[in-house]
Order: sequence, then structure tokens, then C-alpha cells
Amino acid sequence: MTRFGATIIGVALLAAGCGGNTAPEGQAEPVEPGGVALVGAQLIDGTGGAPVADSVVVIRDGRIESAGPRDTTPVPDGAETVDLTGKTLMPGLVNLHVHYREGAEEIERQFDAQLHWGVTTARSTGSDTPERVAILLDSADRPDAPRTFTAGMGFSRPGGFNAAGRNAPETEEEARQLVRSQTDLGVHFIKMWVNEVAEPDRKITPEIRSAIVEEAIANGAIPVAHIDEEADGRQLIEAGLTDFLHSTVLTFGPGSGAPVDDPDPSAEFIQMCLDSGAYFTPTLSIIQGNWHFAENPALLDDPEVQASFATYNPDALAGWQDAERRASVVGADNFEDRKAAFRQVQDFVRTMHEAGVKVAMGNDAGTPNVPFGWGMHHEMELYVEAGLSPMDAIVAATSLGASQMPPVGQADFGTLEAGMVADLIVLNADPLADIANTLDIDRVMRLGEWVDRTALGAN
Repeated sequence: MTRFGATIIGVALLAAGCGGNTAPEGQAEPVEPGGVALVGAQLIDGTGGAPVADSVVVIRDGRIESAGPRDTTPVPDGAETVDLTGKTLMPGLVNLHVHYREGAEEIERQFDAQLHWGVTTARSTGSDTPERVAILLDSADRPDAPRTFTAGMGFSRPGGFNAAGRNAPETEEEARQLVRSQTDLGVHFIKMWVNEVAEPDRKITPEIRSAIVEEAIANGAIPVAHIDEEADGRQLIEAGLTDFLHSTVLTFGPGSGAPVDDPDPSAEFIQMCLDSGAYFTPTLSIIQGNWHFAENPALLDDPEVQASFATYNPDALAGWQDAERRASVVGADNFEDRKAAFRQVQDFVRTMHEAGVKVAMGNDAGTPNVPFGWGMHHEMELYVEAGLSPMDAIVAATSLGASQMPPVGQADFGTLEAGMVADLIVLNADPLADIANTLDIDRVMRLGEWVDRTALGAN
């Protein structure tokens, strides 16, 4: 299986006489010659504002110099002009929930898969050894890799959810020491799993959670928690945590897989989230992935989907290609219950979004049934299916996620505005007409350089 192509073709070439236009009459200030101008596309800048039907985006030294309507945004003299008439520009995707797998060679293939599908930023949440942390920290300024943040190795309770091989402190002081061990590596986040397991009394305790939150903040890291119970969300907000993975609908552990009696978040909890600035990354794909490929086997015939699986888990692909297995999944007695429980989580996404609580996007890429890259586009489809508009889904997958990355509120990526890093996707069709059109990618840019997507599946 190939590495997805990450050979980079530089776009910041100064191509004098290559289609550059002079500034329009009445322009107040001269425009410096050179750069690259992307001309004629519909511009979706990631802010949620109205799209620009006929745009110019000027890029120089890896950043956006100007972006706006063609009639008010001049193309510099001598700029390399790229005609994108009929296409759509949108920011590169920001995946807030990723688990990279294996070693350096495998991670490079996973990077390639992400860039192939326009995922230009990713957050790895709790599965990273010190060696993997070092690899991810080195990716920030690479045009052939996504900008990557990491939570290092996550926290649970001894014998608790996902505790094997991870930090499982038994005391508050041990928890603090383990947090410091992670921040000494340079991690950006500290992740904890707050879930029940079949054995009683194995959920990480409120006291240890609070110690982890306090120590993370004191050492410059952002605490993040995987939850599926409102009571835990309340306690964690009171402790100072505002970054949640999943939802308050029971999704993991004992009793999951069936609809719950009272799935709606309370008005009090919603207000806590609004007052504290808390946000959620609900991660719908990991739930639906338990049956989605069984219901939609035609997806398995797509070479690009196959290649996405092959970067991290070819066994999962082979499993779904087994017709008997697919039949057993859709024919199981609890199949409709699982789908009903999933709809409750989609309802949570819509409810929180409509209440004004920030709902960003991540898809648990790297878990067995969630492919790198392709899966983020499917997650956007699931948000729209839940009731968000295509524009809402794009904002969740771009600027909203970027705004939560450290230093919080200071991201220079995630939107296509002047001064921002040139991470972007060129689409062949309009995603506002159909969010599935984000899959129809013409090209991807990372740090102002075009990514070579042609090697997908070449080996």
C-alpha cells in the first residue's frame, strides 16, 4: 500500500507575465507585484458569512494576502494566476479527534491520507507515546503533513475505560505528577476518559479529575474529557474544564447501544456550557461506523476509501468486505435500537448548536471503522443530517475547531481571510447545494503549497 502522495508542488513561484492583472482603477494603494492569485471561484471563507460568488484570493509566502470579490480585490502584477471559475474554495478541515497508529512510517501514511482529503489540521487525543508525540510536534511547519496537536497519553482509572497502557493514577498527587510528565513532553492537551465500565467503581473519580484539570491548566495544557453523562459534564465545568468529546447521551460502556429515556441536555447544563464557553466535539462517526459500511457496501468499492482504510487498519476493511458479517450486523436483534440511540446523539448536536453552544467537529479517525481523511467529510454529512445547514457544518469543521486550538482564540488558520495561513481546499462542486460535494476535491493547499494527490493507491 502506498503512502498517499505528499509530494509538494510549490505555488509561491513568481511567474512574471503569467496572467497577472493590474490593480483596478481607483485602487487606493499599490499592490506589491508577484504572489499567486486564485481567481473566479466561489469563496466560502469559514467564518459563516455569505459566500463570494466570484472571488480573488492572493497568496504570498504561505499566507493569504487578500481575499474578496473580484471587482474589489486586485491581482498583483506578475502574479501566477490560477483560473478556478466554476469551483469553490473553502478552508482546510480541522479534525479535533484523531488517534494516530503505530510508528513513524505508518503515521506518514496517515498524514498523507488526511492531506489527500483536505484535512490540514488534526488533534490526536490520548494515544501518543513520547516517541509519537515527538513526530506529531514536528509536523506543524511541514507542507507535507497536517498541522498536528497532541494530548500525549490519556488518563483513566486503574481498570477503567481505555486504561490499558495509559495513565491510571490512584491518587491526586500521582495524577498531578503524571500530568507534569506529559506537559514536559510539550503536549498541548491533557485527555481523560470519564466513562463507566462493566466492573463497578472503575470511573475516574471527581477528585482525581479535578486534580488533572488544575494541574493541566497550571502547566499550560488544555484539559479535555471524553464523557457520556451530564453529571460528569457539570462536575468538570465546575472544575474548570470546557473541552468535551462525545455527548451527554450514553454511548460507551454498560447500557450503551440502546436509546436512553431522557436524552436531552437540561436547560441548566446548556446554560453552564454557555456561561463557561464549553464546547463539544460529538464524534458521530464512531457510533454510526459500527454498521454504516454494512448498510452501504458500495462505499467499499471506492479505491480512495479502500486506501484510507489501508493506511491504518486493512483488517477492518476486510471485515466489512465479508458479506456474511455485513448481513449479521444489519440482521441483529438490536440493530434498530443502535440506530435509534445514534439519532439521539444527532439530536444532541442539533440541540446544542441551536442553543448557541459551540459544536466543533472530529470523527475519532484511526478507530477501527473511521478512516482517516474521508471520514471527516462523512462527519459533515452527519451534521447536516442532524439538522445543521451545510454552512454550519463547514464552520464546525474549520474555523470553530481552529478557534479552540492553543493559544485559544489566536489561530492563524481555519479561515480564508487576509493574514491567515493558506490551508485550503478547491472543490469541483458547491457544498452549500449538497454537503457531499466536499468529497469532490480538485486540489488541496497546505501552507501555500499544492499537495500532490495523484499517488493515492499507487502501490
